[in-house]
Amino acid sequence: MTQEQIAAEVKSIGDNLTQVLANSANAKSDAMEAKAVAAELKSKLDGVVSAADLAEFKSAMQAQFDAISTKVAAGKAGESKSFGEALEEKLGSIGDIEREIKRNGRVLIEMPEVKTMTLSANLSGDSVATYNSRQAIFPSQLVNFRDFVPTVQSSTGLYVTYREATGNANNIAAQLEGSLKQENNYSLTEVKTVNNFIAGFSKFSRQMLANLPFMSQTLPRLLTRDFFRAENSSFFSTVSGAATGTTTTSAATNIGDIAQLIGNHRAADFSTSVVFVSNSLWSTLLNESLTNGYYLGAGAFQVNAANGSLSLAGVPIVGVNWIPNSRALLLDSSFIERVEVNGVNIELSYEDQNNFVTNMVTARIECYEAINLMLPNSAIFATI
Repeated sequence: MTQEQIAAEVKSIGDNLTQVLANSANAKSDAMEAKAVAAELKSKLDGVVSAADLAEFKSAMQAQFDAISTKVAAGKAGESKSFGEALEEKLGSIGDIEREIKRNGRVLIEMPEVKTMTLSANLSGDSVATYNSRQAIFPSQLVNFRDFVPTVQSSTGLYVTYREATGNANNIAAQLEGSLKQENNYSLTEVKTVNNFIAGFSKFSRQMLANLPFMSQTLPRLLTRDFFRAENSSFFSTVSGAATGTTTTSAATNIGDIAQLIGNHRAADFSTSVVFVSNSLWSTLLNESLTNGYYLGAGAFQVNAANGSLSLAGVPIVGVNWIPNSRALLLDSSFIERVEVNGVNIELSYEDQNNFVTNMVTARIECYEAINLMLPNSAIFATI
């Protein structure tokens, strides 16, 4: 710190003291004495005080001088002390200060006891709070079954598919000259898909809606999240229970098992659109890809370095939370569809049961739909 900066800091102390003591009982003599003290401090502190120490010293000295000024001004007749006497009593001599600085590199000044206010002692109730504009609610499932299935509309709750019967012989063949052509017989079976509501509700008070304004946006998020959880579970249960595709595998690795299942699908003339596995198994497959150098079967197994998505022979392998571990579900999207009568909707009712007289509100979420696996052998649900 330069000499000019030190001088400016000490002059500031003296000027402040002059203002503080202007109204004291001995204003004139105290002000003169304060300037003299400041000048002596300046000469003693030159070259021995760092910028940080000087700033701390200035702050402490100012507090001390303020306390001394109050004591001098409030003193009774015959008890008032001059500024110099009060300073000597509180801080010791200037020589003591100089020796303290040279010995410890800083001045340790005992501050006067000051009564302070604290929240625990001086506040009844809570301090002012800041409320988060977002609510910490549990996340939705990352992948929904409906995302991989085409949707068709039905004007009624009954959807009929005519399914070809199994076991029909194909008699088409090369015709020998003069011989009869062979006849093919085809049979179709009516298969009914009965739509049902996947639905739920939540009831809450009008006071809650008023006191927690965010509920008007957060409650639909909660209902929608849990609706899709229920829908995923329902669709998976229906499809996995109806699937009759060939599940035989003999590979030594999970990736090899999936490759054979895709082969089974193709052997039955289906084109695999997606393979669903648990997220745990998905990570196992990714680890196998690392072990095998990022590829299996001359690059047929691919890992997207940007997002970690997996595919085998062009078929995406998707990790989901609604399938058991060590299981795989293969679908051909040409033979499965989501039949929808009414889409997902959320409605509020003030007149459900006794809502009107109890000031309650009912929120309902529902979708009138069904999953239609058109050919059971188009889906494979296998252990790998």
